[in-house]
Amino acid sequence: MQARQKFAALIAGTGLAVAGLLATSPAQAAAPADRPAGDRAPAVTVAPADAPAGARVRASAPTISPAAERVRYVSDGTYTCPAGRLCARVWDPTQGSYKVFDLYYCNTYSLSYWGGGGDGGGYKNSQTNGTVARFYNSSGAVAHSSTAPDIAPSWWSWDPIWKIKNC
Repeated sequence: MQARQKFAALIAGTGLAVAGLLATSPAQAAAPADRPAGDRAPAVTVAPADAPAGARVRASAPTISPAAERVRYVSDGTYTCPAGRLCARVWDPTQGSYKVFDLYYCNTYSLSYWGGGGDGGGYKNSQTNGTVARFYNSSGAVAHSSTAPDIAPSWWSWDPIWKIKNC
């Protein structure tokens, strides 16, 4: 009987230990359905300036798929856009600066983690004159279009934009 009680106690103790480990380990966010599980953006834990002490928010770096021709960071939001490209600028909370994606190849690009607070960013359409870039919302409708040469309005928010077709 003692052996049976010890075995039961061992099983119960192991179960509690495993449950405790699972409860204290960080949760992994699932990749969006249109992105492979291994294609997750780096994430950091940050607290907004006006947040109460101890409050934390998980922030993720903006990404684009398929990959942009070039990705770069600019600290003050000022950037150039080479001829033949649509350049999209978005705030990256994980770096504390703007991330610029140079889109050259004709594609429909899916955006991840491009929304939320602060200066939303902007775009510069330096493609061949007359080339139309389209910006799509979550339902697939065109939310905005840009005919080259063009630049984003003075205030631009990426919140409603889910995809960009640059050509």
